[in-house]
Amino acid sequence: MPAWNAERTITTALRSTLSAMPSDAEVLVYDDASTDGTRRVVERFADRSRRVSLIEGATNVGAGEARNRLLARSDSEFVAAMDADDVCLPNRFLGHRRQLSDADIVFAPIARFGQTWRVHIPRPASLSPAAMPLALLALNPVPQSTMIARRDSLDGAATYRPGHAEDYELWMRLAASGVRISFTSVPTVAYRHHPEQATSQPGYAGQVRDNRDLAASYLALAESVLGVDVGDTSTDELRARLERHIDDVTSRRDRSHLRRLVRSPWSFPLRTARGASSQESDRQ
Repeated sequence: MPAWNAERTITTALRSTLSAMPSDAEVLVYDDASTDGTRRVVERFADRSRRVSLIEGATNVGAGEARNRLLARSDSEFVAAMDADDVCLPNRFLGHRRQLSDADIVFAPIARFGQTWRVHIPRPASLSPAAMPLALLALNPVPQSTMIARRDSLDGAATYRPGHAEDYELWMRLAASGVRISFTSVPTVAYRHHPEQATSQPGYAGQVRDNRDLAASYLALAESVLGVDVGDTSTDELRARLERHIDDVTSRRDRSHLRRLVRSPWSFPLRTARGASSQESDRQ
């Protein structure tokens, strides 16, 4: 659990996680040089429970590097991500060993809430490991804070690379290397919307498209899945290629959910502005 200035929310995050996780598990919290009372809150939990450990950062390194340092400190067979401003649902870890028998990393939907605590429950849309590489070429359908993984499936101490949308870059890189990623249909985390989130900041979308590692991993995954270099392929052509590959997917449920992603108004977020093909730029 990376934490930066999370004094107002981390108590709920820790309580809900401790309540839901297995009795032999622990929570590692990385305090990313917070300037509020985050460290004191975590210390109180650590004083009361051996299941909570605090790692203090001397300087602010960002969530991605904080997660790298947390992974480096973990020696468990399984690891799970959690954000300091979210709420872990009671069912989150039920059956995780069974789910990870057919996958290396498992994600789940999120229930969304904001300042009013009014909760939005998403429409169920599971995806198998066979479908996930295609899904990642359309958009990033998996929430970081729901991840449960076999630790040996991740890349080690430098798992997350610097840059915006570092989680999306990682999932694509892992999928291209053959790591099996699945997505279940039952929410396991309640995700808190608030104005301080990185995705809410002005210019965030452009900064994502400027992430060269993200663009390189997208091209590598596309070549691995589609067998072509999509660097000079228009969005319409890419969509058509994906839909042809979706037709070959064995599971009807996977095919239905993949088509929904490909036709979503939020699909292909990396194919605009600098991510647009030369053909699209000519037409504009």
